[in-house]
This record gives sequence, C-alpha cells and structure tokens, in this order.
Amino acid sequence: MLENFYLNKHKILEKSHQNFLKILSKNSNSLHVKIGCELEFFLLDENKNKISDNRIIDEFCNTIQAKREQGEGQIEIITNFTDNLQNLATEIENIKNKIDYFAKQINCLACFDSKPFADDCGSALQFNISLHDEKNFNIFNDNLIEHCASGLLDSSHFMMLILAPKSQDYHRFDLDLNKQLFHLKKYTAPVNLSFGADNRSCAIRICKSTNSPNFKRLEYRIASADADIYLALSAVLNALAFGLSAKKSNYSTIYGNAFDDIYKLESILKNIDESQNYFYKKDNFIVKKMLEFL
Repeated sequence: MLENFYLNKHKILEKSHQNFLKILSKNSNSLHVKIGCELEFFLLDENKNKISDNRIIDEFCNTIQAKREQGEGQIEIITNFTDNLQNLATEIENIKNKIDYFAKQINCLACFDSKPFADDCGSALQFNISLHDEKNFNIFNDNLIEHCASGLLDSSHFMMLILAPKSQDYHRFDLDLNKQLFHLKKYTAPVNLSFGADNRSCAIRICKSTNSPNFKRLEYRIASADADIYLALSAVLNALAFGLSAKKSNYSTIYGNAFDDIYKLESILKNIDESQNYFYKKDNFIVKKMLEFL
C-alpha cells in the first residue's frame, strides 16, 4: 500500500489539497491555505565527516541561497509561503537535487539524514502554515489554530511512517539525546505531542505572522528532512482537515520545556515498528482518506 502511495503521490497531494479547501470553506472564512517549508541538512566531506572550515559552509550557503543552522556544518533553506502546493513540493525536490549537485562540485556530500550525529542537532522538514481570506489576509486566529493543532497532533502517530520513513529517523526524537542538546544550548527536536507559543521544544510552534500581526502561523516540526515532500504535505493537509471538522482543543499550551517531567505528555513514537503498526491499523483515518484519492 505504501509503495502505491509513492507511485501516486502527485495525485494524492492534488486530491488532499482539494479536500482540505472544501473542509476549510465549511468551517471558516478562509479560502486558501499557504505553506512554506524549512529544510535542514548537513554538508559533509567526501568521507561523511563534519566540515570544520566555516568558510566552506558559508560559501556553500551563498551558492544555494541558504543560511547556517546551529549544528556544525548544518544548513537550512527556507521556501516562500505559497498556496500552490504542487509547485511547493516540486520546489523542495528541485532544491534537494540542486544541493546534491553543488555539494558534489566541491567534493562534498549533502546529508539529509534526520539524525546523523548523536551529539548534534537533527535535520527536519518543517511546515509553516497559515490560512488566508479572499484578499490574501492571514486570518489564522487562536480558535482555528487550536483545532488545526489538535488535528495534527491527534494524527501524528497515524502518519508517522510518512513523516519519518527510516529507522534512523527515530533517534531524532530520543529524550536523552535531546536533553543533552538542550544542555549544550542547541535546538532540540520534539519528543512528545505538544504545542506552544514560539516554543521550539514542542511538536507545534505557534508564531505571530510577520504580515498580519493580529494573526499567527503554525509550525509543524515533526517531519524528518528525508521525508517525501508530496506524501508528507498530503498527510499534513488531511490531518488539518480532520482537526477543522472535529473542532477539538485537546492540548494545553506548553510554556516551559516540553520534555520536562511535569507535563506528562504523550511521547512521539519510538521506532519504525511502532509507526508501521499505527500506519496499517484499520482505523487509520489518514490512510483511509489517501486511499480514497487513488
């Protein structure tokens, strides 16, 4: 079944987007969704070792119009927000190909593994989401955000095999490794189902919109950098649609560090076996919806 999804990923994304817009129009005054991505990766030498020469990293960032991230030799590239999600998915794939090409030109490797180094930051594919009206104004208010956040978090286990498709991806969510990163004052990955206001320790980070100060954007932080962009976007859209339809607010805002024991939050799945079990459950509504689109 999963292989069939990959073979039909363009169609699944198109249908998922159409379905989301239909649900959106029934549950809000918004007419379209805009999404931008943040893609992280490491630039390594030809032996897959970190590059300590900052000049090489900086020159590479200039070449691909990217910026440095916190990890040693880690780079982030950010796309513009768009409502053309097919183009967004194509852009991410083209960006990865371009990064690979220019890395090879300088005898380096682009590593999109989500956790290549236990003692350094992980690499994610983050989705920044906002809802807009017919005049293109952001109208993503707290009520809509809570419903969408609940939909994403309620769906995360069921779409985890798409968001984190490799066994090694699950090291990124390891609690002890992230506590070590926190003590090193580096960005941590989410380890549980949580959301918070401008809180990078949460699975969902809520930020003020730069263009509409009275409204916000939602940053979904679980997907690994090596996830397929078409299927990941499709799963996210179906989870958002589920949240808008259910109109639930199941999660409290986290103001401290989300992995602190006091919060007692549900952990993100620990390994790919757990993800496969959830993905192939009969009641996996994300999979059911995607099957409808084939």
